[in-house]
Amino acid sequence: MEVQGVMRMRWKDLGVLWVLIGLTACWQGLNQPGLPREGDALLHAYRALEMVRMWQAGILYPRWAPDLAGGAGYPLFIFHAPLFPWSVAALSVGLGLPVEQAIKAVLIIATLAGSVGAYLLARRWRLSPAAGVTAGLAFGYMPFQLQQSNYPQYLAITLLPWLLVGVDGVLRGGGFTRRWLLALSVALLGLSHNLTALMGYFLAFSYILFMSILRKFDKRRVARTFITFAIGLGMALPYLGPSVIEIPLVHMERARTGVYEVVHHFRSLPQLLQLPPVRDERWGNRPLILTIGLHQILLAFPSLAFALPGRHRTFRAEALWGWLAGMMLLFLMTPASRSLWAIFPGLSYVQFPWRWLGPAGLIVALLIGWSIETLKSYPRWPFAFAVCLFLVLGTLGFVYDGGSRVLFGQATLVDLHRYEREQFYPGLTATGELFPKWVEGWPKPFPDVIRAYEYGEEPDRLDRTTLPASGMAQPLDLKPLDQSWEIRLPHRTAIRFMVLGFPGWVVLVDGQPVSTWVEARTGWLWAELPAGTHRVRLWFAGFWRWCLFDGVALGLWLGWPIQAIFRRRRAVLVPSAAPYSATSCEGTPQEGWEPSRWVTRGAALLFLLVFVLRFPYHLWAIARVPLDRPPGVDLSVQADFEGRIRLVGYQIDRWVAFPGEVVHLNLWWRPLIDLQEDAHVYVHGIPADRPFAVAQVFQSDHVHPADLPTRRWDPEKHYRDAHLLRIPPDVPPGPYRIRVGWYSGPGNSRWRVEESGADGVDLPWTLIVRRAIPDLPSAISFGGVLQLRGVEKPVTLQGGDSGR
Repeated sequence: MEVQGVMRMRWKDLGVLWVLIGLTACWQGLNQPGLPREGDALLHAYRALEMVRMWQAGILYPRWAPDLAGGAGYPLFIFHAPLFPWSVAALSVGLGLPVEQAIKAVLIIATLAGSVGAYLLARRWRLSPAAGVTAGLAFGYMPFQLQQSNYPQYLAITLLPWLLVGVDGVLRGGGFTRRWLLALSVALLGLSHNLTALMGYFLAFSYILFMSILRKFDKRRVARTFITFAIGLGMALPYLGPSVIEIPLVHMERARTGVYEVVHHFRSLPQLLQLPPVRDERWGNRPLILTIGLHQILLAFPSLAFALPGRHRTFRAEALWGWLAGMMLLFLMTPASRSLWAIFPGLSYVQFPWRWLGPAGLIVALLIGWSIETLKSYPRWPFAFAVCLFLVLGTLGFVYDGGSRVLFGQATLVDLHRYEREQFYPGLTATGELFPKWVEGWPKPFPDVIRAYEYGEEPDRLDRTTLPASGMAQPLDLKPLDQSWEIRLPHRTAIRFMVLGFPGWVVLVDGQPVSTWVEARTGWLWAELPAGTHRVRLWFAGFWRWCLFDGVALGLWLGWPIQAIFRRRRAVLVPSAAPYSATSCEGTPQEGWEPSRWVTRGAALLFLLVFVLRFPYHLWAIARVPLDRPPGVDLSVQADFEGRIRLVGYQIDRWVAFPGEVVHLNLWWRPLIDLQEDAHVYVHGIPADRPFAVAQVFQSDHVHPADLPTRRWDPEKHYRDAHLLRIPPDVPPGPYRIRVGWYSGPGNSRWRVEESGADGVDLPWTLIVRRAIPDLPSAISFGGVLQLRGVEKPVTLQGGDSGR
């Protein structure tokens, strides 16, 4: 009955309403027109578009995505979790929403669900409503979560609180509802993002073991928790099973080697604890800020009062688990844990150690709730509102993106193919790691397939160039994964189909399977057809084991409602494993309202007005940096190249250098339009008395200025392009002009400056290269004020010598 009392209080305290109000700033950021052009947002949007296309064709779970890789096909949904594209497809196909609006609706629902889940978890731990609201909003405004353009990972992170709610409920003796919630959260987490699910399961297991030992829960409850957990994994078996078993069929090693190897992605402790940006600098190529948030860490520190046992402290096992787990996750993200990653090879599947910021953010949010709980009851609500407002203002740099966005409402499969080619994302993956093992490179799609997509038609997958001269093929039914023809052949013939061969594709002749094989290197599917007139069917049937996984999962999903109908629920009493402090953690809803009733109501009204009047957005807009005045620029230039790119300024570390030294030069560029080609930057050092660019003595060229292809530059941002000018050791001393410019195209033609018509811009100041002066064996000091470090002996000048 104890748990039921807490649940009744949750709905009386209206905490969910305050969480809803506090998330309005986040929703305003999500609901901007279009989608972010940076990060993985468009990549996941096009994956969702492919799922919508499959649902419209009547295929609810397409393991094979026939329209990806330029129309060659790709086993995307075998290895990438389907829950996010499923959700988008359900809203788009079921409710008629455009894909862009369906994506935003899913993200908004996930944001609310995650924060409400963190609030309910805090209340399950007997935190007050004020502390629960603070924990919920702290989780909603977690820095790592706010800058997520990996939408499936974002969705998975919002499910983590519900996983712990289910685990805690079953551990404390919850009945059918608690077990169903745990199994559901385990299944949905596994279907949303496999790597985040792996981390979430690890977090849940640590909580089960820690609480079982400290709270001394009955072993039957612990066993029931693990059994329910296993049932949840079984409910996600249609995705989890094939995603592991079929790995040998693809080039999955590409996603864990090279630049994607774990050792390249550790973060230092200062990086993990840095502050989020406090103003909109419009820096387009700013390094990714991966942080827990210094402001959140500082707010979590008072919660140590519950984590450290003491004579005059109220000890809570949940707070201690939070601090221990948080420090462990922090350790796993730093280079100090490299040996641990080597000992446990399974950790490498996480790919990036900083992914642990997702679970760590949930823990820190709950600890912030514990910090509010350290206050006495009467100032708790005013402090909670103030902390929540501080949390919102501390993450405005992630909530409001100052750049332009890409409108996705009218996107088609043609746009999908263009995005694949321009960004070089074969199959909407970074390295083409899901191409079948026998495929080399990216097979060039057939012109007939490309033409069909351009006309909005279903591609005919039969390659008619392989038919004999007297052969004939008449299409009977053309579907994305199931096509059939009536084919007449004069003799037995090998026919090619315009799909990549992969286990699961079958070719049937009059209902009977025939042998198939794949073309070397390209991987196209071939089959040998008999002579005569036959009905030929190309069908992606999948594996028999996939059907087995689907059947097991379907039985488990149906088992819960069947159990609810035919089994009478029994109320389960939850014994207290350890005494709770009613004064510090529970209280009554009326406590704290009588002594400071007007102060609390005034704080609530102010909190409401802040979001109704969009104060966070207006504050962030005031702090926005002008596009033509980026921070850190030494001198403004304002030179336009053919109306496409503007040089707005530069920064150089010095204007005097010696031969053999390196000069650091930063150029700040601003695109004036959306660039449709990749352009390149040159920086030349030219003697001041030589007017021609061919006379450069030193140079620095960037194929991708600012380490980002210009196709991906945003006209609403500026980009810092860092150059290293290496002065040759044998360069003659003297003044050198620094000329910068752009070139592009097959002939590397240079862009012209609009005002002067020149092919480059000379920076206003010149770089002086000094003569190298030999150093003395030891410096000579003059009274500690001056030092003589080198001596140059005079030489006799010949007639006509310039003296350089």
